[in-house]
Formats: sequence, structure tokens, C-alpha cells
Amino acid sequence: MNRFFLLLFLFLQTLVAFSQTTIKGKVTDATTGDPIPFASVLLLGTTTGMNTDFEGNYELKTSSQVDSIQVSYLGYLTQTKALSKEPLQTLNFQLRPSDFELEAFVFEAGENPAFEIIRRAVDRKKDFDKRNLDAYETKNYTKIEIDIDEVSDKFTQRKSVQKVTAILDSIQQLKDDEGEKILPIFFSETVSKFYFRNDPVLKKEIVEKSKVTGVGITDGSTTSQITGSVFQEYNFYKNWLSILNKEFVSPIADGWKTFYDYDLMDSVLVGKDSCYMLQVYPRQEEDLAFAGTIWINKETYALKQVDLTIPKTANLNFIERIKIQQELEPISSGHLIPSKSRVQIKIAQVTKNTAGLLAKFYTATDSVVLTDPKPTSFFNNAVELKPDFGNATDEFWQKSRIDPLTQEELAVLQMVDTLKKIPVVRFYSEGLKFFASGFLPVGKVDLGPWTEFGNYNNVEGLRGGFGLRTNYKFSKKWLLQGYGAYGFKDERFKYSIFATRILDRKRWTTVQLKTFKEIDQVGLEMESLAGNSVFLAASRFGTLRRPFISTGNQLNFQREFFKGFLFTGGLRKSEFDPLFDFYFLDKKSREYRSSFETMEARFGLRYGRDEIIIINDNERVSLGPDTWPIVEVNFTKGLRWLGGDMSYEKFSFYVYQRLKMGLLGVSRYEFDAGKIFGEVPYPILKNHLGNGTLFYTTAAFNTMNFNEFASDQYMSLRYRHFFEGFLLNRIPLMRKLKWRAVANANILFGSVRNENILNVPGVDPEGNTLESFGRLDPNRPYVELGYGVENIFKFFRVDFFHRMTYLDVPDAKPFVVKVSAQIIL
Repeated sequence: MNRFFLLLFLFLQTLVAFSQTTIKGKVTDATTGDPIPFASVLLLGTTTGMNTDFEGNYELKTSSQVDSIQVSYLGYLTQTKALSKEPLQTLNFQLRPSDFELEAFVFEAGENPAFEIIRRAVDRKKDFDKRNLDAYETKNYTKIEIDIDEVSDKFTQRKSVQKVTAILDSIQQLKDDEGEKILPIFFSETVSKFYFRNDPVLKKEIVEKSKVTGVGITDGSTTSQITGSVFQEYNFYKNWLSILNKEFVSPIADGWKTFYDYDLMDSVLVGKDSCYMLQVYPRQEEDLAFAGTIWINKETYALKQVDLTIPKTANLNFIERIKIQQELEPISSGHLIPSKSRVQIKIAQVTKNTAGLLAKFYTATDSVVLTDPKPTSFFNNAVELKPDFGNATDEFWQKSRIDPLTQEELAVLQMVDTLKKIPVVRFYSEGLKFFASGFLPVGKVDLGPWTEFGNYNNVEGLRGGFGLRTNYKFSKKWLLQGYGAYGFKDERFKYSIFATRILDRKRWTTVQLKTFKEIDQVGLEMESLAGNSVFLAASRFGTLRRPFISTGNQLNFQREFFKGFLFTGGLRKSEFDPLFDFYFLDKKSREYRSSFETMEARFGLRYGRDEIIIINDNERVSLGPDTWPIVEVNFTKGLRWLGGDMSYEKFSFYVYQRLKMGLLGVSRYEFDAGKIFGEVPYPILKNHLGNGTLFYTTAAFNTMNFNEFASDQYMSLRYRHFFEGFLLNRIPLMRKLKWRAVANANILFGSVRNENILNVPGVDPEGNTLESFGRLDPNRPYVELGYGVENIFKFFRVDFFHRMTYLDVPDAKPFVVKVSAQIIL
């Protein structure tokens, strides 16, 4: 009898097993092919359902007789599919985005129940914000994919594009018929260790392994420094998140009620945690705020998951969508670390005849270690590559990936490898790099910069030139660069040649020898504009103002002693040969002269506490600071005993900072002060840069004429504020235009001491006035105030400036209008 019941029990269990159905699959975005996490999957007619995981996967088991399954998620069209009678079924869903519209919610008496949840989450931010940890380390895996999408018909009909598509037709398509075709151009994978220290706040990433493939990518070392996790960090416990150099307000910011509305949608189980599911809506459609869903732990009020999007209505240019999905996990201290993050940035077509761009970033954290803070010297380089970062086997990548590459991603790799070998693609990619960087790589040398190839002005007439430099293929210790030019009107050769020896790449240390002969302009010296080749070329076009021939030799040295602290020093011998009427009173002979020689010893210190520096092949490149200012101190000593015609000292102090003002926008200020000791001709004085053109520039005083003022002691503050959409977004008829208000305030104190008054260009040897020349009153500042509107038709900006002082100076302009074109987000 016992055996009978045992057999009966096993038989019934077998029937149950055979009657149970398992349905699994993956839910993805039909336009991008990316997983959709947290989507709702429901067997219709039952209560059986679940949410997809971070990779978009689901698996349901049921013994009920059901005939269809439904997938839904906010911002996407709901999709239903029929089920078969098979015991194991795989059904993948590709959801298409729907137009997201903000709904109006009406609450009855009492406060919105979501407000109390948000209030408690904000009150407990300090308990979960990882920035409050003394120090921690994480091991991260990051992958980046960049695709061309939304390819227009006219774009595909171009002969160059047809050559590419003809070759790619044989490659596996990235999506099935429910998706849309994309053209991948870049793919990277990076394994790195990230280090954080709280006091002082310092960050560092060591890239252990990196694999980069992309159209136009020649050397992976530079690209690998910016493909790690440090550039893909999104912390919603900050009040403001910086994305694409714009400031977006967090849904749990301290001032949340100013920016957001919320709706309590449901109470759901996420893993083992019971969570509130809240819908988030911007109060103002044009604000830089998120829309989407957040999950908050019921017990702790910690963020569990976020799925947020910047709506199309936000005051942004060219950006069709920014989407951030994140999964957070508590560590032993209770603080939260994002375990997985996925970011999509979709750049729209600039015109109907062009293509769009889609960038996808994925970061997974494998392990988190709480540790004692590392010494500050450890953080000298914000990003560091291990010597063998580019050497890794396929087995290493298979073990390092938190999730294996999908079939779509494998197809992306194949397509990118094929694309970069196509001649027409290489031609266009190298052409774009040539235009952007100024140099065209040809083997071990780079030709350029292209700005030196040709120009025209009233002194040189037609100017032709040619230049080149060595690259990392030639040497990683030597950089040789030079150019030559010839003016067909003045019949003079000009040149600049220098050799740089890189002594230490970790603590950036170089020594450089340089020789030159070039046309310069007083107040627009080539040396001060060396970092802006386009502006330098533009300043040499047309009519040159107070031009002179500068000939000389230079020795430069620089070393970074610790993170952000750079020392520079050197010697410079140069000759000033004016090409305009110029005289000065020689201090020694007390006679008037027109040309002179200088011998200078120079020393400088530069400190940027949180400035991010990368090494671009054989150059040190700054990606700018985050919060702290950049400070520079420079000292120059003019040496008569080493061949100079005069002895003098110059001291200068400079501070630049970008200020995040939250709701009010972003400000930038530059403070510049200096003093020159000794009797010197006015080209050695501080010639304050004016702007006599129609075009706006941040480098000049825009109501000041060229060479209007010079000083031997000065102090200036230049302040610019960008309201973003703060003011104009609140005006009903203006908000649709997406115009943005800007403001300027420039103040200058300066003076010329008695010993240098006679050395200004307004006096010739006979005492006759050659031209008007103003001198600043030390008790009366030069002040100009400006206001304007940017983002007009997405590209144009108009500024209105009022000159508030020195209106009695000849040719003074009390009011000017400046225009400019810019590409901004």
C-alpha cells in the first residue's frame, strides 16, 4: 500500500511538472537595441508577473492555462504576444518609445502622499551618499558604444555612403525587423580600479585593461584614459548632476519641491526589498530636470533604482534624449554604490539631410572595498594607464565582463572593424580629425597646423606656410615641431622651431628649446594665443594693429610636483622690431629709440586642485576643473647683464573658476592682477585687450578700442553669467524659443607710473601727438556692463554692452552691440 501511494504521489508530481509552463525572454528598446530594465511583464488573465532585471531579462513559471503575455513600461507602447502550448517558451519584446506627455494629477484634501516619501529620502541623504565615506575603492567594468542612427534618405544616397553600405550589407544586421538599423563607429571595453578620498576630495582611476576599436582611432592610449568609469559617474545624492557640462537637478535634491511633481504609483518588491515606486515629473517642461521612475526602499528610504529621462522639451540643443538607468546596492557601511549604470545620449539630426548620433555607456561595479585613505601623492594623475593596458586575451575579457556581450554587440565589433578599413571612411574620419586638431597624421609625423598654411593681411600680403611635428610613433620621449611661412608683400621669411624632451610622463616633466621669427601685434602676442590656433590665425587676417617683428630664442622647463601643482621656468631672449611709428625713451642714454632687445628669466606656478589632466600622446591636456579654481602666479625678471636693453620685474596673479549656481545657472569669473617694476617701453606694459570688431569675444573688453589703455599696475575682474533657462523659461511666449539670458560685468583698475608716462605711443621725439592714447586713473575703474540672449536659432548670440566710465575719451563708444555664433547644448 505504501508503495502504491508513493507511486501515485510521483505520478501526480510528474503531471504537475509537465503541466507547468516556463516563459522567458528579453525586453529591449526597438530603436536602440538596449535592454529595458524594470519593465512590467504580466500573464494576462492571471496575477502572475514580474519586472525585468537590469539587463531586461525575465522568467515566469505558471501552471495556469494562459494564452498571452503583455509587457508595458512608461514611455513605451505596450506590447502583447500570444503564447503557444510548449512547456518552455522564449519570447523577446522590442518596445517602441511613445511620446511622453506630462499628466495632470488632482489630489483630494491633504498632502500628496509622495511628498512625505521624498521628504524622508532627502532627510537621510547623508546616510547613503558615498561622498561621506573617508575612502573607498571599486573595481569597474565599462563599455561604450557610439552609433550613427536616423540616417536620412538623402544621406544614404550619397556616393560615399553607398560605398560603405554596399560593403556592410554582408554583415549581420544589429536588429531584427522590429528594430531600426544603426551604423556603429566606436566600441570600447575597460577594466579599471577607482579610488576615492574624502579629505581632501581626490579621485583616481587606474586603467588595468582596455580594448578600443573605432573609426579614426589610431592610438588607444589617449582614448583609453577617457573611456573608464570616472567619466561615467552619476550620483543622484548630489543636488545637481553635471552631464555634458550642463547642470541637471536631482529628483531628491534639497530643493526638490521647486522643480518636481511626484506620483506614488505602487508598492513593489525589488529583489528582497519592498519599495515605493514613484513617478517623477518636472514642474517646468523646459527645466533641466528628469522625468521617469524612482524606487525608494520602504524601510530605509534609500534609493534602490532609477530610470530617468531628460524630456525633449528641456532647454537643450541637438539632444533628443538623455536616459539614465541605475541600480544601487548598500555596502557594509550602509552607503550606496551604483552596482550597474546605463546611460544613453541621443543626438538628433542637425538638418533633415544628415544623420543622428547615439552614445551608450554601461558601467558595472564588481567589488567595493572600504579602506584607509591613500596619501595625496597617490592621486597625482587623475587617470593612469598600466604599462600593459592594451594586452589582454579573449579569456580575460570573458571573465571580466559582468554580463557577456550580446549578439548585437558582437555584430557591432565586426562592423566597426570593417568600417575603419574602408578607404572612404578613413578619408572622412582623418579629414575631420585634421580640421578639429589642426594636424594630419602621416606615418611618424603630423602635417600642420592647417591655420599656418595660408593667410592675408596688409603687412605680409598673401602669406603661405607649411608645418609639421613628430608624433608618438616617432618617439614618446621627443617632440619636434616647426613651421615656416613667407609673406609675398613684405618678402620676409618667418619660422618657429622647437624640440621638447619628455623627461617624466608620470610627473609631467619636460625641457624645451625654441627659436622663432614671426610677426606679432602689441597686445595680441603670439605666445599668449598659442593654445588657440584658430583665433591666432584670425588675428593675423586683414589689418594688423601695431605689428612688429619678434625674433628670439627660448628655453622652457616644466614639472608637476604633485596633483594639480605645475612649476614652469625658463629663459627668453627676443628682439622687438616695430613696423609702425614707435619710440621710447631709453633709461640709460635718455635718447629715443624704436627697437630694443630683452632677456627674461621666467618662473610660474599653477595649481588646479580638482583639474583633470590626461596625456594626449606627447602633450599634457587639461579637461578643466570641477569645483575648485585654477590659480596661476608668474614672475618675470628682465636681465640687462645677459644682453637685454633694460632691467625690470613683472609679477602677475590669475584666478579662474566656474561656479555652479543651481537654479540661477552657471557663472564664470576671471581675476587678473599684476605689476611691472622699472622703466620700460609700453609694449612691455600690460596692454589691455580691446575689441573694435562687431564680434563678441570673452578675451577682451568689448567696449574698449584696440590699444586704448596700457598699465604698469592693474587689477581686473571679468564676470560672465549664464542663466540657462531660468528667466526666459518662465515667460509663456518665450519658453518655446529656448532662448537663454546671459550677463557680463567687466571691471578694470590700472595706472601708469611717472617713469613710464613718456614711453607711451602717444608721443614722438619732438613731442608731437601721434594718436590718442588713454591712461587709466587709479581712482576710477573702467567699467562695462552687458546683457544678451544666446541660443537664437540654436547657433547665434547677441550681446548689448554699456560703457559706464571713461566716456570722455576720444572715440569712446558708450553702447555697442556684438554678435557671435556658437555651438552649445
